[in-house]
Amino acid sequence: MRNCGPCRACCIVFPLPVLDKPAYEACRHLCAGGCAVHRQGQPEVCREYTCAWLDHEELPEEYRPDRVGMVATESGEITARDRTLPVLVANLLERDCDQGAGARAMLEGFAAAGMVTLVVDGPKLRIVYDHERYAGISPRDIEAAFQRERAKDAEELRRLGAVDPGFRPL
Repeated sequence: MRNCGPCRACCIVFPLPVLDKPAYEACRHLCAGGCAVHRQGQPEVCREYTCAWLDHEELPEEYRPDRVGMVATESGEITARDRTLPVLVANLLERDCDQGAGARAMLEGFAAAGMVTLVVDGPKLRIVYDHERYAGISPRDIEAAFQRERAKDAEELRRLGAVDPGFRPL
């Protein structure tokens, strides 16, 4: 498996209530070498997290999250219109940064591989997928299925301290 190298995108983009860290702010434990508390008090959610780029060595180096401007996370599967769809969630590091060539290529590659990607840009959500492969399934169907699945996961996210106690999925 790869290592993060100089990328620290996940330490910036995600909120982490257990450390009073809001989304889109660098974690206070972030340092030049990565996480200053890695392996000694780092929250469980941080220890367990890996982005799609780390998990898939076939993705080129230029798709590293800090280079494309988004952190893609495999989010299991959802069922929409009796079809099972593999899902990624891509959290943008900066507004509309998924318009860059590397990010567009990455999203197109995920779609070609059959992945459904939910691109999170602050309060906006955009869904990227192969419409021919998943004919008859609308973005609204996908969003509703994803919300149902997220609701099931909310308790585990609370336990890990990854969301506030009042978290309501999308």
